[in-house]
Amino acid sequence: MESRLFSILDTDALKVSTETCILCETCVETCCTAGPTGDEKMTPMGRLQIIGALLSGETPDTESVRALYYCTECGRCDTVCPMDIPVSGTIADAKVVLVSRGLGPLEKHESMIRGILKNRNAVNKPAEERLAWIPEAYRDQVAFDDAPSDTVLYVGCLSSFVDKQTAAASLEILMQGGVDFKLLSDEYCCGIYPYNAGKWDEALAIFTEMQEMFKAFGIRRMIVPCAGCHRCFSAYYPRLLPDFDVEILHITEVIGDLVREDKLAFKPGGDTVTVHDACKTGRKWGQYERAREILSAMDLTVAELAENRESALCCGSGSGVRSLDAKLSMQIAGKVLDNVTAPDLVSTCPFCIFNFNYTAKKTEKPVKARHIASLVRARLV
Repeated sequence: MESRLFSILDTDALKVSTETCILCETCVETCCTAGPTGDEKMTPMGRLQIIGALLSGETPDTESVRALYYCTECGRCDTVCPMDIPVSGTIADAKVVLVSRGLGPLEKHESMIRGILKNRNAVNKPAEERLAWIPEAYRDQVAFDDAPSDTVLYVGCLSSFVDKQTAAASLEILMQGGVDFKLLSDEYCCGIYPYNAGKWDEALAIFTEMQEMFKAFGIRRMIVPCAGCHRCFSAYYPRLLPDFDVEILHITEVIGDLVREDKLAFKPGGDTVTVHDACKTGRKWGQYERAREILSAMDLTVAELAENRESALCCGSGSGVRSLDAKLSMQIAGKVLDNVTAPDLVSTCPFCIFNFNYTAKKTEKPVKARHIASLVRARLV
């Protein structure tokens, strides 16, 4: 059944993207899923061909549908296309077409979306455990919901339940920096999974509930440590909710301001860390230097990966790919880990951190990944 939001899609633009492709294969070697699978359908070029056939009324086979859902939407192909095709965005929007024709999403994504709607989080944990990450020392100091502040620290699912160090670090940095903020006692998943899966009706239901919550609690500004949540709130919410006007800040923006205002003091530096540019704060947002400036302020030496900034490799977990194929996701992450020179790997995305650490453990690679907020907290005086 066609989504009532289907009209938001510019299917003519999607068709132009597919027709503009000159089959030059420039994008193929940039694609993180192309190499490990060896499948042409799993390349940006192959996916555009699938989308072209889909828009022409053809029904794609199972493998073609799978190929579209196996795109991490990292955007690396966008940076090299000689025809300036917005490849990753075209692939993302094509999944809405698949859903409208009853061809998507894949069952593992359907299951995850059902879990989100039931438990209000993307990791299938009891909703009542969402605030367990708050450090004991701060439990009586944290403000919630209808407290006067118009700024909320939105932690996100992964940091609330899995990468709890990032959640705790973000809170402690804001507290130490004197930032006026509060938390949500009933934080809901941002809704990025149903959006990325092409289930826009379900995404809009979550977006709308969150927007109503923000209005009820007078929230005008959000601070988020998660690159995925940042992308969702800053790009996807305004697309489906044209009146969404909450300011979205990644935690690195706030830390950067606190550093410049001399509100954070650090222990002596001297260590070396490797920086990974997460796709959603890098290519999708265009922010590469803020993390490096923060590391420099802590007197740390930055070891660059061979492919960095706009050319940075994807971690392999984006757009729900890790939930579909953990083995493939680990293969992709392994390519990054193979190029790490300093064993401390810093990123701005909890999903990258989780996948890097999981892969490093399973493959016995001597790398420890952590969010830049966790590193900042560890070096606070």
